[in-house]
Amino acid sequence: MAPTNANLKDVDAQISDMMAHIQALKAQVEQAETKLQRLRDEEAAILETFADHRRIFSPFRNLPEDVLREICLQACVEGDMPTLSYGRRSPGLPYILAQICSEMRHIALTTP
Repeated sequence: MAPTNANLKDVDAQISDMMAHIQALKAQVEQAETKLQRLRDEEAAILETFADHRRIFSPFRNLPEDVLREICLQACVEGDMPTLSYGRRSPGLPYILAQICSEMRHIALTTP
């Protein structure tokens, strides 16, 4: 009977250890889920900000290319800015306009 009681105590100790381990794992899962939810909230905020930025440029993207080209020409000619500069001087307006979006870059680079 003594060996059986010893075996039962060993099994009981193993069960207790496993239960404690399971509780620790559940706590880790809960922490991971909390962190995941925080990251999802952060992602949603970033996507919302991105959508706000896209909405700002939506009217700009709906303008025909010839209108954008004229805006680019008027801004460069009336502003009397250099076309492109390197070094300590600030970059020219066509270079700055080309950084707005790929469509403006195409227009700024293809406009004489």
